[in-house]
Amino acid sequence: MHYNPLEKSMGFALTLSFFLHVGFFFLFLLMPQVDRKAAQEPIMVDLQDIPEITKQLPKGESAVPRKSESYQRVPVETAPRGSRQTEKKARFAEMPPAKPQIRPQPRSVELERQKLSQESLFKPKEQSSSDLAKLYPTSGKLARIEESYRKKYEEEVKESDTKFLNTDDILFGSFLRRFETAVYGVWRYPSEAVKLGIEGVTPVRITFNRKGEIEQVEILESSGSRILDDEVRRTLGLIGPVGSLPKGYDKERFHLIAFFHYGISSGSLRGRLY
Repeated sequence: MHYNPLEKSMGFALTLSFFLHVGFFFLFLLMPQVDRKAAQEPIMVDLQDIPEITKQLPKGESAVPRKSESYQRVPVETAPRGSRQTEKKARFAEMPPAKPQIRPQPRSVELERQKLSQESLFKPKEQSSSDLAKLYPTSGKLARIEESYRKKYEEEVKESDTKFLNTDDILFGSFLRRFETAVYGVWRYPSEAVKLGIEGVTPVRITFNRKGEIEQVEILESSGSRILDDEVRRTLGLIGPVGSLPKGYDKERFHLIAFFHYGISSGSLRGRLY
């Protein structure tokens, strides 16, 4: 039997193609299913389309309505009168009265009180109160002090060689104005007295010579504060000659009684010479 070579090659190719297809088929079956599972799209289910499952009840029994579907009206309960008030009274009667709490005082306050009590044993109360009154006089008291000083030294002023500070005086007006200007140029309110709030009046007798130079300063009475009195002495010690005495005055010495008034009003310092 004679075989055609073309037919032989065609048969061989078909056989080879068959085996290749079978091999690819088995290989596809053995591959993992991950890719195919990921490719699946989600299935949307509409719950409204699901039929409601009704439970068949046995004969003779009726369906009981749900509590939420039926409206029930509950009667309002009222408490008997007077029970709440009696209950409150009973509660208040049971509560014990509150005891006042005593807070412990700081040690510094106790030490300060002990110190003050010890100081009070050595210092009489009357003396300390009078000293404070001198250091912190009121404006009305300062005016009364000034008036009492004027009455006290009025007899000296009647003499021709002694005068109060009066810049309107016919004979000594110009001289006293020059003296007043010189005093306000150097007079200061002591800072220590300002911190302590000390006020007072210092009466002083000043003696001038014919050249207008201050020869003697005499503090007639203390203001109650050494700080204020020392400032008066310092101020008068800094003043130089204020000009010669008036020509109409024929004596060699002239005495002036002046009042240095220290005061603090509404937080502002007030120093007045009169």
